Amino acid sequence: MAADGLTLLGFDTATVACSAALWAGGEVRACRRVETGGRHAEALVPMLREVAAEGNTTLAAVDRFAVTVGPGSFTGIRIGLATARGLALALDRPLIGLSTLEVIAAGVPEAERDGPILAALDAGRGRLYAQLFGPSLEALGAPEALDAEALPGLVAAKEPGAPVVVVGTGQDAALTALAPAIDARPATGSPTPDARVLVRRAAARGENASSDGAAVRPLYLRAAGARPRSRPAASPSKTDSL
Repeated sequence: MAADGLTLLGFDTATVACSAALWAGGEVRACRRVETGGRHAEALVPMLREVAAEGNTTLAAVDRFAVTVGPGSFTGIRIGLATARGLALALDRPLIGLSTLEVIAAGVPEAERDGPILAALDAGRGRLYAQLFGPSLEALGAPEALDAEALPGLVAAKEPGAPVVVVGTGQDAALTALAPAIDARPATGSPTPDARVLVRRAAARGENASSDGAAVRPLYLRAAGARPRSRPAASPSKTDSL
């Protein structure tokens, strides 16, 4: 299905914000973003219904779903992925997963993409989730969890001497760590994944959507501090409830 004829609903719960957007007719038709204070499970499904309604459709009529798979909050990733899998299974729809770091890097305005882009999320305790991308958003390495002090070595190994733009919730820590060894400046993109960017990326890469939602796996870069609960977050299971 061509991207301009696709109806796609994408959402992110991997960070402090919860966001969703609807892609239809080749453009973003509706979006929502709220700071949930960690209460993603309560906010997500009502938000998805609101976004679908604003775009003059329903969850049951969506052709495809997209979700961020991490890195980020372990609890948030589990909630988002459980909901996405539940929707994909209940409605028999394909599902595509994108990393939070890719979505954040893709949110940097094109005018600022004149060199490598470092997407960095605060992972707590002085650590970052980070990945380097090229100006065309091609990945220049795998996502990593590392101490902020290790960033100069990471950037120098991939793009020696190139000025870098930095985006994400770890932007300040990354810029501090990179100076003065690496020429770096802040980007003006959203510090958390923007669902509008997510659906644009997912629509363009729709051929990679999985018909088996369980095949879309979380991207965890370090061991969780607690074991996952035995029961995942509630998600829709019947199409007549959507």
